[in-house]
This record gives sequence, C-alpha cells and structure tokens, in this order.
Amino acid sequence: MDIVFIHGNYPAQFRHLAAALGSTEAHRVIFLTDRVDAASQPIQGVETRQLAMHRMPCESTHHYLVATEEAVLKGQSVLRALHELLQEGVIPRLVISHAGTGLGLFVKDLLPKAVHIGLFEWFFKPETARWLLPNFELNEQLQTRMRNLPILDELNSCDVGVVPTTWQKQQFPKEFHHKLQVIFDGIDMNFFKPEPSIDQTTINLEGEELTAPLQIKPSNLLLSYATRGMETLRGFPEFLAAAARALSEIPNLQVVIAGRDRRAYSYDAPSHAGSWKSKILEELGDFPGQDRLHFTGLMPYEHYKQLLQRSNLHCYFTRPYVTSWSLFEAAACGARLCVNQSPATENIVENSELVTWVNLDNKTTLNNTIVRALQNHGNKQRSSLKTDFALTNSLAQWQNLINHCLTHNS
Repeated sequence: MDIVFIHGNYPAQFRHLAAALGSTEAHRVIFLTDRVDAASQPIQGVETRQLAMHRMPCESTHHYLVATEEAVLKGQSVLRALHELLQEGVIPRLVISHAGTGLGLFVKDLLPKAVHIGLFEWFFKPETARWLLPNFELNEQLQTRMRNLPILDELNSCDVGVVPTTWQKQQFPKEFHHKLQVIFDGIDMNFFKPEPSIDQTTINLEGEELTAPLQIKPSNLLLSYATRGMETLRGFPEFLAAAARALSEIPNLQVVIAGRDRRAYSYDAPSHAGSWKSKILEELGDFPGQDRLHFTGLMPYEHYKQLLQRSNLHCYFTRPYVTSWSLFEAAACGARLCVNQSPATENIVENSELVTWVNLDNKTTLNNTIVRALQNHGNKQRSSLKTDFALTNSLAQWQNLINHCLTHNS
C-alpha cells in the first residue's frame, strides 16, 4: 500500500508512526515536507520529498487573509508533489497530513478514493489567542479568527481528524467533535524513563551553545526548563526571574535552560531585537549565582533526556495553548515538576505528589514556591506520566483508526 505523510516540519509528530508503517515491505511510505535537510535525518523505510511554494502571499493581500492565501499556496505545493507521485505510478491509498496551514486542503480533490486523515492541533478562539499577540484589540481578534478558515476547510474535507489531547479537541466547534479522534503523539517510555542512580554520578551535558560540556555534580541541585522558544506564552520571563532568585538563595544550584532564543508561537519583546532573554537579563542586572545560569541551545536527545532525569525540579509554564512535549517527557523521566495551573496541563500526571502547582501571575508566591520546592526536593521517584500518553498506546490507537478507515473506505 502506498502511504503519504505531509508535514512542514519533518518528521515532527509523525516520526514514530511513519517509522512503524515503513518497517514492513507491504507499504511504500513517502514523506512530503518543507524541510530542505529532511534527507539528512533518514527514517528506515521512509522516502522524503521536498515541498516548495511557487510564491509567497502578495503584499497587497488583505492582512486578515494573508494566512489563508499562504494556506492555498501550501495546498498547491502539495498538489504538485502528489501529481508527480501519480506520474511515477504511486497511488496513495492513505494520506496523513498535518492540518492547519493548508497542506491538506486539496488532497481529496486529487485523490478522492484515498483515505485522508488530518492531524489538527489548534482552533483559534479569543480567550486563548490573546496570549499570542502583544495587543488583542478588535482588529487583531478578527485577523486571528480568520486564520480558522483553512483549518475549517481541511477539517471539512478530510475523512477523519485526529487531535492530541481532549483539551485541544475542546477548542474546536462542537459540530465538528464527531469527526475528531483523540490520539496523543506518544512518548517513548522506554527512552524517557527514570534513572535513579543519576544523582550519584557527575554528568556532562552538551548543547549547541555550550563551548564545553556542562558538569553537573552529585552535590549540585538542578533546576531545568526546556523550550522551543523563549517567549511569554511559555512563561519564560517569569521563569528567568524566578531562577535568578533561586540562584541567589541556593549556593549549590545550577540552572539549565534548553532551547533557542526565539519566539515559536507568540510575540517578540518590545526591545532588545525582540529577545525576551536579553530583555529580562538586563532588567535583572547582576545577581549572585549568575555564573550558574546556563543556556544550552538545542541539546542532543540523549543529553536532553539526562537533563530531565537529573533535574531536581523541572519548570513547565504555559498560557492556555498546545501543551509542549517537554512536560510529558519530564513526567516520564520522573522529574519533580513545577507547573502553572491551566486547563492545558490538567490530567497529564498521575502522581500529583510530584507536581507543585503555581500561579504564573503571582510572582512573589511563584519565586518562593520554586525555592522551597528545590530545598525540599526529595528523592527521585517513578515516572508520573499517565500511560495513556505512552507511544505504544498511541501507535495502537493509530493502527486501529487506520484499519477502520481503510475498511470502511474500500
């Protein structure tokens, strides 16, 4: 069976599913992506092809519709790639696309007999979209709402939609809930798992911004934070201020921030070339223990796992939005967690004793709570991630869904 995956950011959420489907000679699996370097990260049994838009949205396009025009252009790039596959004799019976940016808009027009499953992450609503923009007046509200146009069309045209969590499903209009199945991306709990003995050894962490491996000794306490972008949506300004306070009060504390100085979802800082990292550090000025604050950049996966396993307290903050993998991965590694209360972070951890819940908007309480949690960190314990989020469970759910769709589409 010919299977096509479509995602702008290869392999992203489809890494394990594509590998599983590509592991048998019964399938030919092709992955269409915007990534120019996709071939440098091969997955056995999976071919990669690059997508390319023939132009960008016009400057004259109404600003409410720029995202819609870009979605159409992305959809056209997929059409061209699928047409080339058909010319080569590939006849996709199953297409799985990442939805929301237009990649799946026209799949069924060209391949009406194929099963098309869309992976949907978000639907924009005023009460949550306000965290994505520095100002959210009526103009911004209308512009953001119009971003739902391609999302709704993709949801209407696909055979079935998948959303990672119940919380994300709740963002979509109720009239579409019957078409959405909840299947989480899946955490590999054979990889992300507790390592109790790691506290008794010195570990050397590597990262793209470290000039030499960072030593974390058994005598150190470790506060960790991991992020795709250092931004307000993920509570980065609040964390950095709290970390400075903790470094000032705990002499043996090391703070490690994994991730790049960029904005993945929300807005730039109003100064410092948009960098919240630079802005907050300047506001904090010199503080005791500043030399124990480490920005690693992106980390090799093995070192990232060791960071979570060794962490005495891992902070995960977010405004109501898509929940990051780092929270699930840290919970799987048995890290003690400090998490702000939000509907996006509920029902993930099964052992509430390992979680310290905080209010992101009460800075005094937040800072004091982090210091106390570090001082009373206790011993490492078992994984606290609910087994619902395990990769094995996710792959089984995907296989059941695919089999059901293929059976009822034959």
